[in-house]
Amino acid sequence: MSVTHKFSCRCGENTISLSFCDNMPAEVVDRVFCPHCDGNGHPHQEAWPFPGDWFVHFDLEVARIYAMAKLDIDPALVNPGFIMDRGFVR
Repeated sequence: MSVTHKFSCRCGENTISLSFCDNMPAEVVDRVFCPHCDGNGHPHQEAWPFPGDWFVHFDLEVARIYAMAKLDIDPALVNPGFIMDRGFVR
C-alpha cells in the first residue's frame, strides 16, 4: 500500500507529490528542493537527487526508528540510498 503526500519546496515556488510505501511515515522527508531552489539561495548538497531535477533531504532519525521498529533492521544500515533502493519513497 502507498500513501501520497504533497510537499512545497524550500523556495516556495513549486510542489511535489511523493508516495510512501510499506507504512513509511511522511515525516521521513525533511525538505524538498525544486530546480529553482538553488538559484533562490537554498542549497541541496546533502539531499538525494530525485527525477525532474528535484532533491529530497531525509530525516534519517525518523527512518532509523521506522527500520528498527517495523522492519527489525539495524538502524545503522539506514541511509538515503536504503530508503530509495527499497522503494519506500517514490
